[in-house]
Amino acid sequence: MVLRLVPVLALATIATASQEAARISYLVGTAQVRRGGASIPARVSLACRVGDTIVLSKASRAELRYPDNTLLRLEENSRAVLTQRTKDVPEPTLLGGKAWANVRKIGQGGTGFGVRTPTAVAAVRGTVFRVSDADSSSNVRLYQGRVDVGSARSDSAARAHGEVDGPQEVSLENWVRLLRGEEVTFRRDGTWNRARFDVEADLSDPWTRWNASRDSAAGRPWASDTSAASGGPDPFKE
Repeated sequence: MVLRLVPVLALATIATASQEAARISYLVGTAQVRRGGASIPARVSLACRVGDTIVLSKASRAELRYPDNTLLRLEENSRAVLTQRTKDVPEPTLLGGKAWANVRKIGQGGTGFGVRTPTAVAAVRGTVFRVSDADSSSNVRLYQGRVDVGSARSDSAARAHGEVDGPQEVSLENWVRLLRGEEVTFRRDGTWNRARFDVEADLSDPWTRWNASRDSAAGRPWASDTSAASGGPDPFKE
């Protein structure tokens, strides 16, 4: 699954600080890994731990690879905390900026994955999506597979009742199931709207095009027009 994500309010469960979450597999520009009171310069192959905060500078991009080969990428000026929903299910918290996830399917080596922001939670089981977080809303776009997206408020209610594994059934009142080419925006006042977008046309966006190129290089292409995925100007060209 591939998707684009934006931040949610409540933080997910943070496990022991020494537990490795993911490793940095790609970095252009500069980024910092904040751990406790220390700030560590990010570098390729650096092991990041549960609880670490990844902070990207301007004109920077980073990719993290999880043990099940799920890929999480962060755009410039983004900030994310490597949190978990449960012990073995990563659910990083995007506190600002943009994130992209290419998630391994459960049954094909994947363990399950989610991304949260201050206003929304995306629970996925193998897909490609992107998330963006602004001051008052979060947006999720789905490029492949399917994803269940709910408000941070509805997810907090589920957690209060001990439902920590994510949505089991989708209710339009609480959770929205997206299919390829659909997006949803959750606002902090509790309102939301759903819309469609053109997956191939979205390749004109440099962030989408770069991620499509990285996914293709990783052997997980989702764009039918691979030439469009790799062509065109990109301010973060390697």
